[in-house]
Amino acid sequence: MGFNKIFAKLNNFPLIYWTLKIFEENKIIDNIVISARKKDIKKIKTIIAKYKFKKIKEIIEAGNSRQDSTFAVLKLLRSKMKKDDFVGIHNAVNPFVTQGEIEKVYANAKKYGAALLAYPAKDTVKIASKNGLVDETPLRENCWYAQTPQVVSFANLWSAFLKANKQHFVGTDDTQLLERIGIKPKVVPCSYQNIKITFPEDLIVAKQILKKFHV
Repeated sequence: MGFNKIFAKLNNFPLIYWTLKIFEENKIIDNIVISARKKDIKKIKTIIAKYKFKKIKEIIEAGNSRQDSTFAVLKLLRSKMKKDDFVGIHNAVNPFVTQGEIEKVYANAKKYGAALLAYPAKDTVKIASKNGLVDETPLRENCWYAQTPQVVSFANLWSAFLKANKQHFVGTDDTQLLERIGIKPKVVPCSYQNIKITFPEDLIVAKQILKKFHV
């Protein structure tokens, strides 16, 4: 978009306001840690103070990738959490997760060891080789679009990130790292409104969702 998406305006509020508000108001969330670019931290602190968010305990400088940033947060939390405490990782640009979805994904993580929100694929998915030829067409009913939060016990999340770091493996999301240590996260269906805002046209969709669900 040419600027940090978390500051995009939605109904005169920055996008990150809507994301933080959901978790601030959720009864099962105790603390929030934000990972952000160094140049954005001051602006985020201003937003937190302005809207009186109380659950944000730390804001740390992000790494060079999403995975590096999450690992930095885990290092911070390592001395503060019990092994069986659960951590939820969420994209700041997914502002429309519902309270019920947050509670369901945490409940399933406690039952299965790890869980993530996802919605079923609407279209047929093709698996292609590097030269662009189709290798496989998986059954659409088995295909899901992974979203967040992705929730897992701290001990398992730490083990997964430690192994990935040692092996210089970079995953596409956090649950992929769990799969590499033998943990199969539970897929928890979520609404198609739980979108990740990535492109300018996503803001148009976001404004319509906001009209329907938040006004």
